[in-house]
Amino acid sequence: MTAGPTLLGYVDPLSVAAGDEIRLMVSATSDYQVELVRLVHGTDDPRGPGPREERVDIAFDTQAGRVQPLPSGSYLRAPAHPSLDVDAFTVTAWIMPTMPAGGRPRAVIARRDASGRRGWALGLTGDDRLAAWAGAADEPVAATGEAIPTGRWTFVAASFGSREVTLVQVPVPEWPVGSWRASASATGAVDAAATGLRLQVGAWWTDGTTAGACFNGRIDRPTIFAGAADGDALATADPERRLGLPVLARWRPGQDAGGVTVPDAGPHGLTAEAVNTPVRGVPGANWTGREIDFRLAPDEYDAIHVHDDDLTDARWEPQITLRLPDGLRSGAYAFRLRAGRERLSIPFFVRPPQGTTTSRLAVLISTFTYLAYANSHWNLERSGPDGLGYPTTEQHQWSAAHKVCSLYDFHRDGSGCYYASRLRPLTTLTPDYTSAFGPWILSADLCLLGWLEHEGIGYDVVCDDELHAEGVAALAGYDVVLTGAHPEYFTGKMLDAHEAYLAGGGRVMYLGGNGYYWVTGVSPLQPHIIEIRRGHTGTRGWEVPPGETHLSTTGEAGGLWRHRGRAPQRHVGVGFAAQGGRGTGRPYRLAPPADDKRGAFALSGVDGLIEADGLVAHAAAGMEIDRVDAALGTPPHTVVVATADGFSDSFQLAVEDVLQSNSQLGGSVEPRVRADMAFFEYPDGGAVFSTGSMAWCTALGVDGYANPVAKVTGNVLHRFLDPAPFVHGPST
Repeated sequence: MTAGPTLLGYVDPLSVAAGDEIRLMVSATSDYQVELVRLVHGTDDPRGPGPREERVDIAFDTQAGRVQPLPSGSYLRAPAHPSLDVDAFTVTAWIMPTMPAGGRPRAVIARRDASGRRGWALGLTGDDRLAAWAGAADEPVAATGEAIPTGRWTFVAASFGSREVTLVQVPVPEWPVGSWRASASATGAVDAAATGLRLQVGAWWTDGTTAGACFNGRIDRPTIFAGAADGDALATADPERRLGLPVLARWRPGQDAGGVTVPDAGPHGLTAEAVNTPVRGVPGANWTGREIDFRLAPDEYDAIHVHDDDLTDARWEPQITLRLPDGLRSGAYAFRLRAGRERLSIPFFVRPPQGTTTSRLAVLISTFTYLAYANSHWNLERSGPDGLGYPTTEQHQWSAAHKVCSLYDFHRDGSGCYYASRLRPLTTLTPDYTSAFGPWILSADLCLLGWLEHEGIGYDVVCDDELHAEGVAALAGYDVVLTGAHPEYFTGKMLDAHEAYLAGGGRVMYLGGNGYYWVTGVSPLQPHIIEIRRGHTGTRGWEVPPGETHLSTTGEAGGLWRHRGRAPQRHVGVGFAAQGGRGTGRPYRLAPPADDKRGAFALSGVDGLIEADGLVAHAAAGMEIDRVDAALGTPPHTVVVATADGFSDSFQLAVEDVLQSNSQLGGSVEPRVRADMAFFEYPDGGAVFSTGSMAWCTALGVDGYANPVAKVTGNVLHRFLDPAPFVHGPST
């Protein structure tokens, strides 16, 4: 990993309490300097206030450059055990390659150290033929003459004896024409000794500790038997009944699919560790389609899907371990790294110690959404850095070249990425990151933090991590909670906490668009990993194949919260309506006068349109917009304070609203394509104010913070901080 940028890094954890430790992991090709800064505003768009940060007075020594490896590739790793050190054995599995081997061997099951030139392996040659390796030879000792195709299940087996190796591949099912059934054998002395080598499924060892020859595809029920089966028995593709050999180990990924290990159903309990999170909860070769929830038919989900670009833990050594000062203000921070002319900011978030607050106001930092988008490079792969139309960094280009995937990207084999992790470089999570639409994710949310700083309003930050782990307790003591521009990825526990906070009298200002949208899971055993399964509707870049809608980490149905009865309208009054291109936003117009003036406080001092030249969409409403919808759960007493409509046809009605496609779904004709500014009360003093626009926060700083967007936001925040009840709210 010597090519690419000088500096790469990440932190652990991403959210940390003042007084606790944070670790900085860095890979650098030269020496570098480090400083700690508090982030206030990131983007340098001249329409806004420009970058602003405050240096924290902590000194760091110059750090020595050190290149750290990138251990990409998922696989199973089982311990070495004397029971496997037998002279004759048979290995079986069902496999479905999902991309050609591409000229390099790919391992299916192996106890092989390629550098030590010992051990054995069953895998595919560089031209996709089944092969067996044994001993010191780089080339396989036997290989079939027929390539195994991608996207189809094949039963594969190899028997290793002291004087012979036999291979068999059988299509499952075996169609009457076009079969790739094949076998091969080789005689002579076979040196398959592998004493002390850990077993791998989906890879082999390149040097005893580093995985290589990583497979791309699915592997179902990998098994090792004692004794060498003959070719006729193997050719039945029925090892359960026909081989007549004792089982040494059989790994069952469908059992405990949410775990970080794969149980061994054999007699020795050789539980395998799942490295870099191979996909679990995927149908195996025997899937009937009668159940789409893996928990209800675990025997039909005994497969893993491995990728050579999976990476959920880079396992870098920390360069700096820092205990933060006890009194460090809550907020957004970054380690600033400098090497010559190269500079890299690695953000993190400081919260007050658990159970304490320093302000009446909390800003919910959407760290799960940050993880979902981090490293997104599908557009970069398609257009190249010169065709994007917006600047990119060497780090971002590095993540594309090394396929460090976001939840919007495709793996090399064309499958969507289900898991994202904070324990790896997050190359687009920077304070100044700009997408095709303008400031994005963190840089958009810093527009909100910058406005609070400009107004002199104190705040704490609470991250998705705490809201998920602690529930409503994470919001205890706060009178008002603000969201950022795009809180898209929510877990069920977060929604529960949101509802409990409001029911207890809390007040929420939802200042974004397309929020509370995708069902998100957090691995209970690896909380640095989030998971999604993009179902068969929703605005999405990919969708899951049949039978894969349930999250492996939690077992719950994935897709949209809307289809779990928890549409965003139920929580904040508005929900996703449409998205459109950059520069095509609209102002809000005040809603028609009505007898109900309950939301009038938001408009104090505002005449005419609510507009500003937002850094996203050049407007107050744009990019992704939300509307009220009683059918989806908007409370009946909700007041629409203002509406942005008249969008161009670059805004199309969200696909989940479309039952039959037609030519009348664009913003110029479809009345549901709009952004609604909404307000409603909860009993016991709770309330919600929603803008329904991803562009809103990015307009706050326009014209020196003197614009209608900032005025409305200030009106609502000051009223929400006022403990006086909302006189015309619903009865308690």
